[in-house]
Amino acid sequence: MDYTLGDDLIPKYFFHRLTDVTPDDLRQMGAKAVGLDIDNTMAWDSTYTLFPGVRDWVRRIKEAGFPVIIVTNTYEHRAKSFSKKLGGVPYISNAGKPGRACFEKAAAVLGVELGEFAMFGDQLFTDVKGANLSGAIAVRVRPRAFEALLAVHYLPLRRLEHRFLTDRGFADKI
Repeated sequence: MDYTLGDDLIPKYFFHRLTDVTPDDLRQMGAKAVGLDIDNTMAWDSTYTLFPGVRDWVRRIKEAGFPVIIVTNTYEHRAKSFSKKLGGVPYISNAGKPGRACFEKAAAVLGVELGEFAMFGDQLFTDVKGANLSGAIAVRVRPRAFEALLAVHYLPLRRLEHRFLTDRGFADKI
């Protein structure tokens, strides 16, 4: 994993919570489809529990004409479980974010160009970087909690993200 602190880590958009995003927000971004990370974006880290309101939010976004896909580095069984909770949305598990291939595949599955695909996630080094490098619309949502599983790995990365965003004038978005 490349932990270089470059402009590819700067999201195009910031939101406090996924459920704060409206169909009008998506239209203003130029998005025609939505990609969702799981942990700390739509569910509690390392659990099978959605944040309150996410299921209804996905339903409203789909009803507004935006197809949705899960793009996650988690394993197949867990991704499939969230897919079912969200009405059978497609998913890409073991995605290999920040690699470009998963974002290209997600846009293709949903029938949109990469520049029309809004990827929502909480991590700069996977979700945001991968979206930016692939040409998708990078949208960061504020993580609700820090990772409990593998905290030894994630805590230094969260500190690095915090410093990076603060140094670039985004302290209010952390």
